[in-house]
Amino acid sequence: MRTIRRLIARDVIWSVALVVLGFLSLFFFFDFVEELGNLNRADGAYRLPQALLYVTLLLPARLYELIPIAVLIGTIVVTARLARNSEFTILRTSGLGPWRALRVLLSLGALFAVLTFACGDYLAPSADRAAQLLKARLEGRISFGQSGAWLKERQQTKQFNVNVASLSPDGKLQGVRIFESDDKGLLLAVNHARHARDQERGGVPHGDDSVHAHPRATFVREARERARARCSQQREVRARQ
Repeated sequence: MRTIRRLIARDVIWSVALVVLGFLSLFFFFDFVEELGNLNRADGAYRLPQALLYVTLLLPARLYELIPIAVLIGTIVVTARLARNSEFTILRTSGLGPWRALRVLLSLGALFAVLTFACGDYLAPSADRAAQLLKARLEGRISFGQSGAWLKERQQTKQFNVNVASLSPDGKLQGVRIFESDDKGLLLAVNHARHARDQERGGVPHGDDSVHAHPRATFVREARERARARCSQQREVRARQ
């Protein structure tokens, strides 16, 4: 029985490894083609070797995303091949019942679950952090994608949505936008700043680093106040009538 379990485990692991290798190669090619447009930027410091290293550091994150689907595809391929070649029938005559086969697959699933946990909680974050620091050192900033990073803070009567476009290596926030709204989600003000610093880390906003009000914020606040005053006047007129 131990030989049969080893046979099934070996076939499943090899099939999953081949699927993962194929998907990783495909995503590596796509990420590398996307990085070709960023070559020779930042005074020519970001070149082909740096782009290859950056894309390679992104592979653990891709692996974390691909392991579940790769395990599913690899297991289906192995079980379908065993059923097509009547190998599963022979294994059943050798003493491998459906429940024993299910236990073998569950043990393999637990092994891949532990691997996914280790990759997602330890390997992928470290590699992604190293990739971002590499690109920040060469380009002078850390980007958060096309829409930037979003933070949300809820208080008793107001809500704040903060959008940060990028982060410089010295910890300075770039392209900061703060959307202020009431407890019902209605927009009250929009603030923006080209640069900002986190005061809890010792940074003090000054000059261009301070968050200043967008002209649209004053317009929105004044329009809101006028609308509220108009509504209160209409209520008073109706009450008198």
